Amino acid sequence: MKHFTFYRESNKFDDILKDPTIKKHASLKLQWYQHLTIGMHDAGDEISGYVVLKYGDELTKLTDKDYTPIPGVDYVPKRK
Repeated sequence: MKHFTFYRESNKFDDILKDPTIKKHASLKLQWYQHLTIGMHDAGDEISGYVVLKYGDELTKLTDKDYTPIPGVDYVPKRK
């Protein structure tokens, strides 16, 4: 299953949810504050390309910041 996560400050995703192509292929729709995730089982390259071209400005990869420490910046690795 391929997932697409959208972010909008207005929290209005009606145009995406009413899009006939997305409506036809979406098997999962999750919406929470300022985010919408759509999952598609049969999302081929054509469907993925359509979503990216039409709504690419609102796609987000991560919903949380990555807090992984960076060696040499956040800490100094011990040498043995």
